[in-house]
Amino acid sequence: MKSPVQLFVAIAVLLATATVAAQVYKWVDKDGKTQYSDSPPPAGAAKAEQKKIANAPATTPTPAVAGKPGEPAKATKEKAKPTAKEIAKETEKQRAEAVIKAKNDEELARVAKANEDRCKGATIILKEYESGRPISRADANGDRSFLSDEERAAEAARMRAAMAESCK
Repeated sequence: MKSPVQLFVAIAVLLATATVAAQVYKWVDKDGKTQYSDSPPPAGAAKAEQKKIANAPATTPTPAVAGKPGEPAKATKEKAKPTAKEIAKETEKQRAEAVIKAKNDEELARVAKANEDRCKGATIILKEYESGRPISRADANGDRSFLSDEERAAEAARMRAAMAESCK
């Protein structure tokens, strides 16, 4: 003996495949185009052929929407709903874009901070060169030597250039 579940599945399959007979009209309109519709042609149209379509599945969706009586049916464009796989793919794409954006934002913040630090340092050093006080440097041997006026002016110009680049 079959289980109740198997019996239920068998009945569901039989009901799902029930067929109906559909009636379709075919005629040629005034422009010479062949028209098909499930409703009769307009009154002034040429003689229509009546056709029966047998064994059409009852669950077959019709791609046409009936217009005014006597007019041919018009096809509709329905937007397909995204599948779970497409939604997951889109979500993953959005996550990847968010990660890239976060990395770019971090890099921009790091560069901005480095520029700010360079600007402050160059400003302080430029003030020293422009102060008029003697500035000394140590050479490779550790001996101390003072900058000449030309060297001081060259270093001040270098600091101004660094400020122009960093202090934006």
